[in-house]
Amino acid sequence: MTSLRSGVKLTLMKKKEQIQIDKKLKEILKNGTLLTFSDGCKYTGMTKPDPKNKDKLIPEGLGFAMWSDGQSYKGQYKNGTFDGWGNYKVPGSHELIGIWKEGFITSGEMKFEDGRHYVGEFKKSKYHGNGTMNYSGNKEYKGQWKDGEAHGKGKLTYLKNYEQHEKGTIYEGTYKNGDQHGEFIITFPDGDILESTYVNGQRTKHKWRD
Repeated sequence: MTSLRSGVKLTLMKKKEQIQIDKKLKEILKNGTLLTFSDGCKYTGMTKPDPKNKDKLIPEGLGFAMWSDGQSYKGQYKNGTFDGWGNYKVPGSHELIGIWKEGFITSGEMKFEDGRHYVGEFKKSKYHGNGTMNYSGNKEYKGQWKDGEAHGKGKLTYLKNYEQHEKGTIYEGTYKNGDQHGEFIITFPDGDILESTYVNGQRTKHKWRD
């Protein structure tokens, strides 16, 4: 899981830089340009002339955007889109914090109102690559993801007694489109180990290890 650790470390480094960015942003908001877009978004911050229309300005550099439904973004822009460090909030739902490229988050974290918390890599703003999801303190999955689903090698640990699973129970194996699929080693808190085979989330074989 080296790449996962690297990804988490990168996110933490960017959080340190966030303090400096927030300070700069406060100054920019005092004198920044105000733009209003057709979708109701109001933007305050740094700008540049639109390459497609020199009479128009687009976000470039640091800025803050707010939509009529309460969604907001603060952070860096490039050519009018989220690019660099940014924090995107959807009230009552979730928050995305991390590094953005051409309008999509590529690494960082996603926090949900219900307590779920993902840290890792993204593709098109979906979990993709290596990452860790904490499911509201009940269980934690650490491993590979694809298009927003657990996919590849992963480890699921129960952090408390939850859904008939005892605290400390660990599932290690392979996932496919969010389901357990392939060989799994299940380790129980008392040290017992169950070797299992899953197909699309259904256990088809199992035996206790001596």
